[in-house]
Amino acid sequence: MKIYRVGGAIRDRILNLKVEDSDYVVVGSTEGEMIDKGFRKVGKDFPVFLHPETNEEYALARKERNIGSGHKAFNFYFSPEVSLEEDLKRRDITINAIAEDEYGNLIDPYGGIADLKNGVIRHVSSAFTEDPLRVLRLARFYAKFDGFEIHADTKTILKKISQSDELNYLSGERVWEETLKALNFDFLRFLKVIKNFNLQEPWFSKLSEIPKIIDQRPEIALSQVDQANKYNFCLKLKKYMPKKFLKYLEIWKQIQQFNKSSSPDDKFLFFTSFLNDNNRVIFLDIIKYFDDKSEYFFNVIDEITKIDFTDLTSHKYDEIKKIKKKKIINIIDRYE
Repeated sequence: MKIYRVGGAIRDRILNLKVEDSDYVVVGSTEGEMIDKGFRKVGKDFPVFLHPETNEEYALARKERNIGSGHKAFNFYFSPEVSLEEDLKRRDITINAIAEDEYGNLIDPYGGIADLKNGVIRHVSSAFTEDPLRVLRLARFYAKFDGFEIHADTKTILKKISQSDELNYLSGERVWEETLKALNFDFLRFLKVIKNFNLQEPWFSKLSEIPKIIDQRPEIALSQVDQANKYNFCLKLKKYMPKKFLKYLEIWKQIQQFNKSSSPDDKFLFFTSFLNDNNRVIFLDIIKYFDDKSEYFFNVIDEITKIDFTDLTSHKYDEIKKIKKKKIINIIDRYE
């Protein structure tokens, strides 16, 4: 049995970045031996084990073969005979296919170290095309590593994938997971990969405009991209977003499309929709990004929330509604 640290931990250390966690590949072992040594099996499709003390992940060296469409259609082969080089060959890009042995020696059969030094993102092998999720992972790493460029041969493969329907077979959950990770880096670089290689369908449909500048906060950045694309960006992907993101997208659109010349009734409905505590917090957060409207929005919503309606308890319900509406409209008119 030989154990190697692999992947992101090696890559990030070479780049002098903070190493978040470590993954390990185990060569020359079996499930039985791992369990006998106290490891706990957690993998379903292939043997992944948790270390009995550190809880870090250890996977038996394996090979894989595509047997259908999508990122789940794989047949995995693992045995003590699978070599480290064979395991590393199934990985997506070269900078993620570097290993380190117990003595600190680096094993780099596919040129990952040179690509790190030269700022190159390059696929490991032709097997890259077998898993469409690798396209989004590549775009995410392009977003993470500013200054890195995609190798010419990899660009050719991306164009080939764009002409297939493989992206249709990805699960929405995994697409959102990669998108969210990219939102925490330079999301514009992620979008450039999607747009420049015609990878919009079906998850980033209607992506035609990429803003020059967006905010660093994921929910704001996504709202700004959505606005730039006339609120038609990634319609299918929205089904898999958390409620918080959907609410930001919804309220951003409401604020951006608000028109002071709207009818009093429309403005009343607009402002009263933000009296709910959760909506108001998001509303107050977003209006900071609309310089021409922020002061107006803040003053109106602030004064509305301070209205004292306790003196209306003796009135009938319909009367209370009318009085409340009149007071709120009067406040809105005062700030016109």
